[in-house]
Parts: sequence; C-alpha cells; structure tokens
Amino acid sequence: MYSSVETEELEQLFNARMNNGRDKEDRGVSNQRGRKDEDENQTNDISEETVGKKDNKKVYCVICEKESLGAHKCSVCDQFVHAICGSYREDSEGFGLEVTCNLCVRKNRIKNEREGSKSSQEQQVQKMVSLSNSRLPVVDTGSNVVVRVPDLDRGRLAPRNVPAVVVDVSSSGLYLLGTKEGLLERLYARNEFTTADNNFIEARDVA
Repeated sequence: MYSSVETEELEQLFNARMNNGRDKEDRGVSNQRGRKDEDENQTNDISEETVGKKDNKKVYCVICEKESLGAHKCSVCDQFVHAICGSYREDSEGFGLEVTCNLCVRKNRIKNEREGSKSSQEQQVQKMVSLSNSRLPVVDTGSNVVVRVPDLDRGRLAPRNVPAVVVDVSSSGLYLLGTKEGLLERLYARNEFTTADNNFIEARDVA
C-alpha cells in the first residue's frame, strides 16, 4: 500500500516536470517568433526612412555650404548657390535668375588681373626698347665698331678697345662681331660697343 502511494506521487512529479519543460519550450519558441517579428518591423521602418531621404534629397550652397532650396544655380560652374552668395544683374530678379557665385567672380577677377599685368609688362618692354633705340641707334651690317676689352681679359700693355665689324644682327637685336683674327665668341648688345668714325675692317676680311 505504501509503495503504490509513492509510485503515484512519483508519476505526478514526473508529469509535472514534463509539463513545465514543454511550457518553457513553447515560451522560447514564442519569444523567438516575437523577436523575428520585431526585427522585420525595424527593417521595414529603416527601408522606409531611406526611401524618404532619397526622395527628399537636400542641396547645399557651394559658398556658405548651407541648405538651399535649389532655386538658383551658378551660370559658370552650374552649382547650387544662394542669391546673396553671388552676384547678378540688377534688372533680373525672381526664381531662377542668372547668378554667378563668388568663387567664379573671384576667379574671373584674378584672370583679368593676370591678363592686365601681362599686357602692362609687354607695354613696358616696348617702351624700354623704343627708349634704348632712341639713345642707341641701330647699327647696320658691315659697320665698324669699337668693343671695350674687360679688365680681367686685358694685359697691362694690351689696348683697351678692339676694332671690329658687324657681321650679322639677330632677330632679338644682338650683334655678331668679327675681327681680322675671326668671329668673337658671343653676341653683343647695342650698349656694349660704340660706332667707329672710320671703316678699318670689311666684313669679307673676317677670317
């Protein structure tokens, strides 16, 4: 009698434990399903937000880098720009007016300044050349000239000047000189010699 009662109690305990294990498994499965549903919902929310951002793409001003409505674009670089961040004609106004951003305005100003400086330098060169030609007239080929000998190349008893003849004149205004001993090694500028009063050497006499 005592053993049968213990057997029944053991069976009840065993069945209770089995039921508890099944309940826990069911709860775990339901929790996993709930988590999967939450993850799917979050994924859908994120995708909807991404699509919304793509549809509502923002544009920014190329000068101040702040958000712009996209109403104006630079007429040079074709970038979005605020009207106050560029220059435009006074007679134009309203949506889509022709605006030039400050960067392009600055680049254009620098370009104009460079071209102006280059033109001024060329004019200055022409002025210096004309002034030099007025003081030192051009010497024709075959004319006799006197070339000064540098002190380092001259001996104590050597002459200070050497007579020479103009053999050729280059396009840049430099002179090729020659003597009876041959052609001189380099070209001479007009201010490095003076004209002679008489012709002592002919061009054909140059060796």
